[in-house]
Amino acid sequence: MTWAAREQPASNPALDGGSSAAPPLAGVRVIDASRVLAGPFCTAILADLGADVIRVEHPTQQDEVRGWAPEVDGMSAAFAAVNYSKKAVAIDLAHAEGVAVFKRLLADADVLVENFRPGTLERMRLGAEALRPIAPRLIHCSIRAFPQNTSMAALPGYEASMQAISGIMSITGEAEGEPVRCGPSVVDFGTGMVAVIAILSALRERDRTGQGQYVEPALLRTATALLGLQVAAVSVSGVSPSRRGSGHDALVPYRIYECADGPILIAAGNDRLWERICGVLQFNDPCGDVPFPRLAARVASRNAVDALVSKAVARWARSDLLRVLQTEGIPGAPVNTVGEYVSDPSLMTTGVLQRTSLGSSHEMLVPGVLFEGLATAKRTPAPRVGEHTDAILNGLGISGDDLDRLRQWGAIR
Repeated sequence: MTWAAREQPASNPALDGGSSAAPPLAGVRVIDASRVLAGPFCTAILADLGADVIRVEHPTQQDEVRGWAPEVDGMSAAFAAVNYSKKAVAIDLAHAEGVAVFKRLLADADVLVENFRPGTLERMRLGAEALRPIAPRLIHCSIRAFPQNTSMAALPGYEASMQAISGIMSITGEAEGEPVRCGPSVVDFGTGMVAVIAILSALRERDRTGQGQYVEPALLRTATALLGLQVAAVSVSGVSPSRRGSGHDALVPYRIYECADGPILIAAGNDRLWERICGVLQFNDPCGDVPFPRLAARVASRNAVDALVSKAVARWARSDLLRVLQTEGIPGAPVNTVGEYVSDPSLMTTGVLQRTSLGSSHEMLVPGVLFEGLATAKRTPAPRVGEHTDAILNGLGISGDDLDRLRQWGAIR
């Protein structure tokens, strides 16, 4: 087959708010060959920044997140939440002609994001060294479970296993309970953010040198960074931190307490805030002295302090106590369900949340752009498998009989 060079990409989607400014990654093409959460979340952020993101999936062995409940019209809410604003092409990289098509995509791309298991791309002759002559300006972001050369480097990695291995689970949960998984996928989503930082840094370096770069975020590195305070503490004390539920090893009172009508978080973590809360809860003795006036004393007498606060808080209606805490400048918050949280209308008006399409006739809430101050691209719905295969390959000069043959061979869908 002979394929003509593709035309220059069309301009990026229209910008939110009618701004005439181009988003910062306008004109940057990203090939997203990743699966599950970390990689797709990374490329979704890049799409918000204006990048043209092309998602590459196997024609039949689909990203498992496409099957996560709930689904509407065959589209998973979880998949849609991290794959908006992308185009989709279906290519079989186990097929020689599929590899050839993939190489054509990469030759005209700025960034590749992938999370294949170590050695997979090398076996296909698509590893970093093999790609350098084809795409010398390519930023190759390979998201790994474990850093190379660690004792665990060849193992697969998932959110739960990373939380277990790193020790995150050991400090999550109530003191008398079992270790538990932190609810949100903090390691996956954290690694997605780290990958964005790495890619933007590599693009900035390419501006200076003209050369592409290989960057390798790893889930285990992210988990370790999230544990920074605990790693430092155990290295100094030799004692591993324990589970404290909603509490904090070094701060008291700093946990959930039960009001008469529901739970509330109080975080009076320094002496000044403790003095204020003693006034609100009327702990001061007749001489006006504050019990446990120093943080070290409160930490040493954690159970006594918690019992004192619990007894007083139980007499309050939650809304009344929250109002007083806010007036006094004491950190406090209702313990909402996710449903209660997203019902706050101000989250929509400020763009913290926004609506996006799910299926042909449904909408769902998703987090908005993570920042303000930059022009960002309007979001489009997540694609179906191979939804844009013809359009993308037409742009590479592959059309007509060539497309038909590739489909007959099973190289594309």
